[in-house]
Amino acid sequence: MEKKIFVFFIFMISLFADSIGIVKNFHGYVEIKRGEKIIPVKKGLSVKEGDLILTKASSGVGIVFEDGSLLSLGEKSIFSVKRYLFKPQKSEYDIDLKLNRGKAAFSSGKVGKLVPASLKFRVPEGMVGIRGTKFLVSVK
Repeated sequence: MEKKIFVFFIFMISLFADSIGIVKNFHGYVEIKRGEKIIPVKKGLSVKEGDLILTKASSGVGIVFEDGSLLSLGEKSIFSVKRYLFKPQKSEYDIDLKLNRGKAAFSSGKVGKLVPASLKFRVPEGMVGIRGTKFLVSVK
């Protein structure tokens, strides 16, 4: 019995090991494209590096990242997590996010305060400079 519990525990850790954040709330219809899969969003769903987050009309989502950064996306948004490296024990930080379309509110977490140059928030025609701040951005 103990061996089965241990194997299950290891399986659960590996399942969520590459999680970089979680969906805290949402309304309407939001989905994540992960590789070839389309996953309908639900509260508590893990967000992973490489995810493409899509919000439909009259929809939105709130995400909390591992470093404490907060992201809210409005309707008809397309947002990608291009890279997410947060290993404070090794002083390794590299976060690269992109809003392709829609509206976003972002509040940086630990990386934005400790090493702001390691946090990139891209838009189609530029990049938002992060200095431990909160901002709103809209891309048509």
